[in-house]
Amino acid sequence: MLVLALAISLAQAAPPQQPPPEDFDLLPKEAAPDAAAIARQKELEGKLKLRRTMLRLHQLGGFLTLGALSLTVVFGQLDYQDKYGGGGDTGRFHALHRWTAFTGAGIFAVTGALAVFAPSPIEKKLQLDTATLHKIAMATATAAMATEIVLGIITASREGRISQRDFALAHQIVGYTALVTTAAGFTVLTF
Repeated sequence: MLVLALAISLAQAAPPQQPPPEDFDLLPKEAAPDAAAIARQKELEGKLKLRRTMLRLHQLGGFLTLGALSLTVVFGQLDYQDKYGGGGDTGRFHALHRWTAFTGAGIFAVTGALAVFAPSPIEKKLQLDTATLHKIAMATATAAMATEIVLGIITASREGRISQRDFALAHQIVGYTALVTTAAGFTVLTF
Protein backbone atom coordinates (compact mmCIF):
# COMPACT_ATOMS: atom_id res chain seq x y z
CA MET A 1 0.00 0.00 0.00
CA LEU A 2 2.82 2.29 0.83
CA VAL A 3 4.22 1.85 -2.65
CA LEU A 4 0.88 2.72 -4.17
CA ALA A 5 0.58 5.88 -2.06
CA LEU A 6 4.13 6.88 -3.01
CA ALA A 7 3.40 6.37 -6.74
CA ILE A 8 0.22 8.44 -6.50
CA SER A 9 2.00 11.30 -4.73
CA LEU A 10 4.83 11.25 -7.29
CA ALA A 11 2.36 11.30 -10.18
CA GLN A 12 0.56 14.25 -8.64
CA ALA A 13 3.81 16.14 -7.95
CA ALA A 14 5.30 15.71 -11.48
CA PRO A 15 4.15 18.26 -14.06
CA PRO A 16 2.11 16.79 -16.87
CA GLN A 17 4.28 15.95 -19.84
CA GLN A 18 3.30 17.35 -23.22
CA PRO A 19 3.59 15.12 -26.26
CA PRO A 20 6.54 15.94 -28.55
CA PRO A 21 5.71 18.35 -31.42
CA GLU A 22 4.78 16.71 -34.68
CA ASP A 23 6.55 19.35 -36.75
CA PHE A 24 10.28 19.46 -36.10
CA ASP A 25 13.41 20.30 -38.10
CA LEU A 26 16.08 17.70 -38.61
CA LEU A 27 18.48 20.30 -40.02
CA PRO A 28 19.59 23.48 -38.33
CA LYS A 29 17.91 26.73 -39.35
CA GLU A 30 19.47 28.42 -42.40
CA ALA A 31 21.39 31.55 -41.72
CA ALA A 32 19.81 34.74 -43.04
CA PRO A 33 21.45 35.74 -46.36
CA ASP A 34 23.97 38.51 -46.08
CA ALA A 35 23.80 41.72 -48.09
CA ALA A 36 26.31 40.44 -50.67
CA ALA A 37 24.24 37.30 -51.35
CA ILE A 38 21.09 39.39 -51.74
CA ALA A 39 22.91 41.73 -54.14
CA ARG A 40 24.19 38.76 -56.20
CA GLN A 41 20.67 37.32 -56.36
CA LYS A 42 19.22 40.64 -57.53
CA GLU A 43 21.98 40.97 -60.15
CA LEU A 44 21.27 37.44 -61.40
CA GLU A 45 17.53 38.14 -61.59
CA GLY A 46 18.21 41.38 -63.50
CA LYS A 47 20.46 39.61 -66.01
CA LEU A 48 17.91 36.83 -66.50
CA LYS A 49 15.14 39.37 -67.07
CA LEU A 50 17.28 41.22 -69.64
CA ARG A 51 18.15 37.92 -71.34
CA ARG A 52 14.50 36.91 -71.53
CA THR A 53 13.56 40.26 -73.09
CA MET A 54 16.41 40.14 -75.61
CA LEU A 55 15.62 36.56 -76.63
CA ARG A 56 11.92 37.38 -77.09
CA LEU A 57 12.93 40.22 -79.40
CA HIS A 58 15.35 37.78 -81.08
CA GLN A 59 12.44 35.41 -81.68
CA LEU A 60 10.34 38.20 -83.21
CA GLY A 61 13.36 39.16 -85.34
CA GLY A 62 13.56 35.56 -86.51
CA PHE A 63 10.07 35.76 -87.96
CA LEU A 64 10.87 39.08 -89.65
CA THR A 65 14.20 37.79 -90.95
CA LEU A 66 12.64 34.71 -92.50
CA GLY A 67 9.97 36.82 -94.18
CA ALA A 68 12.48 39.38 -95.48
CA LEU A 69 14.86 36.70 -96.78
CA SER A 70 11.99 34.90 -98.49
CA LEU A 71 11.02 38.10 -100.29
CA THR A 72 14.65 38.75 -101.17
CA VAL A 73 14.99 35.29 -102.75
CA VAL A 74 11.70 35.65 -104.64
CA PHE A 75 12.64 39.07 -106.04
CA GLY A 76 16.20 37.90 -106.69
CA GLN A 77 14.94 34.91 -108.67
CA LEU A 78 12.60 37.14 -110.64
CA ASP A 79 15.45 39.59 -111.28
CA TYR A 80 17.71 36.72 -112.39
CA GLN A 81 15.02 35.38 -114.74
CA ASP A 82 14.43 38.87 -116.13
CA LYS A 83 18.12 39.40 -116.86
CA TYR A 84 19.35 35.93 -117.84
CA GLY A 85 16.23 33.86 -118.45
CA GLY A 86 14.79 35.63 -121.45
CA GLY A 87 12.82 38.27 -119.60
CA GLY A 88 14.19 41.09 -121.69
CA ASP A 89 16.46 42.54 -118.97
CA THR A 90 13.86 45.16 -118.02
CA GLY A 91 15.25 45.58 -114.49
CA ARG A 92 11.77 45.84 -112.99
CA PHE A 93 12.66 43.56 -110.04
CA HIS A 94 16.15 44.90 -109.46
CA ALA A 95 15.21 47.64 -106.98
CA LEU A 96 12.81 45.35 -105.09
CA HIS A 97 15.53 42.73 -104.77
CA ARG A 98 18.08 45.30 -103.62
CA TRP A 99 15.84 46.86 -100.95
CA THR A 100 14.57 43.57 -99.58
CA ALA A 101 18.19 42.37 -99.46
CA PHE A 102 19.30 45.44 -97.49
CA THR A 103 16.31 45.13 -95.18
CA GLY A 104 16.78 41.39 -94.69
CA ALA A 105 20.50 41.75 -93.99
CA GLY A 106 19.80 44.51 -91.47
CA ILE A 107 17.11 42.54 -89.66
CA PHE A 108 19.35 39.46 -89.74
CA ALA A 109 22.24 41.40 -88.16
CA VAL A 110 20.10 42.98 -85.42
CA THR A 111 18.41 39.65 -84.67
CA GLY A 112 21.75 37.89 -84.41
CA ALA A 113 23.18 40.65 -82.22
CA LEU A 114 20.26 40.28 -79.79
CA ALA A 115 21.15 36.63 -79.27
CA VAL A 116 24.92 37.07 -79.20
CA PHE A 117 24.86 39.94 -76.71
CA ALA A 118 22.13 38.57 -74.43
CA PRO A 119 23.70 37.98 -71.01
CA SER A 120 24.16 34.36 -70.05
CA PRO A 121 24.52 34.36 -66.26
CA ILE A 122 23.94 30.63 -65.83
CA GLU A 123 26.60 28.32 -67.21
CA LYS A 124 25.28 25.73 -69.66
CA LYS A 125 27.32 22.71 -70.61
CA LEU A 126 27.88 22.04 -74.30
CA GLN A 127 25.51 19.39 -75.62
CA LEU A 128 23.74 18.54 -78.85
CA ASP A 129 20.25 19.97 -78.43
CA THR A 130 17.89 22.19 -80.42
CA ALA A 131 19.66 25.36 -79.28
CA THR A 132 23.01 24.00 -80.51
CA LEU A 133 21.49 22.95 -83.84
CA HIS A 134 19.98 26.45 -84.14
CA LYS A 135 23.40 28.01 -83.50
CA ILE A 136 25.07 25.78 -86.13
CA ALA A 137 22.40 26.60 -88.72
CA MET A 138 22.61 30.31 -87.97
CA ALA A 139 26.42 30.33 -88.13
CA THR A 140 26.12 28.79 -91.60
CA ALA A 141 23.44 31.33 -92.53
CA THR A 142 25.68 34.15 -91.29
CA ALA A 143 28.54 32.96 -93.50
CA ALA A 144 26.11 32.71 -96.43
CA MET A 145 24.74 36.21 -95.76
CA ALA A 146 28.23 37.71 -95.66
CA THR A 147 29.10 35.91 -98.90
CA GLU A 148 25.82 37.12 -100.42
CA ILE A 149 26.66 40.74 -99.72
CA VAL A 150 30.10 40.40 -101.31
CA LEU A 151 28.76 38.47 -104.32
CA GLY A 152 25.94 40.97 -104.81
CA ILE A 153 28.40 43.86 -104.95
CA ILE A 154 30.74 41.97 -107.30
CA THR A 155 27.85 40.90 -109.55
CA ALA A 156 26.57 44.46 -109.83
CA SER A 157 30.07 45.74 -110.61
CA ARG A 158 30.39 43.27 -113.55
CA GLU A 159 27.59 44.83 -115.59
CA GLY A 160 28.21 44.24 -119.29
CA ARG A 161 30.88 41.58 -118.75
CA ILE A 162 30.51 37.92 -119.58
CA SER A 163 31.56 36.91 -116.04
CA GLN A 164 28.55 38.71 -114.54
CA ARG A 165 26.29 35.75 -115.21
CA ASP A 166 28.66 33.39 -113.36
CA PHE A 167 28.79 35.70 -110.36
CA ALA A 168 25.01 36.09 -110.51
CA LEU A 169 24.59 32.30 -110.48
CA ALA A 170 26.91 31.98 -107.49
CA HIS A 171 24.98 34.79 -105.79
CA GLN A 172 21.74 32.93 -106.49
CA ILE A 173 23.02 29.61 -105.10
CA VAL A 174 24.38 31.23 -101.95
CA GLY A 175 21.10 33.15 -101.58
CA TYR A 176 19.13 29.93 -101.53
CA THR A 177 21.65 28.49 -99.07
CA ALA A 178 21.16 31.49 -96.77
CA LEU A 179 17.39 31.08 -96.92
CA VAL A 180 17.44 27.31 -96.34
CA THR A 181 19.87 27.48 -93.40
CA THR A 182 17.94 30.38 -91.85
CA ALA A 183 14.69 28.42 -92.24
CA ALA A 184 16.34 25.34 -90.71
CA GLY A 185 17.62 27.36 -87.75
CA PHE A 186 14.18 28.92 -87.32
CA THR A 187 12.37 25.59 -87.61
CA VAL A 188 14.54 23.68 -85.17
CA LEU A 189 13.52 26.03 -82.34
CA THR A 190 9.97 26.76 -83.42
CA PHE A 191 8.63 23.26 -83.99
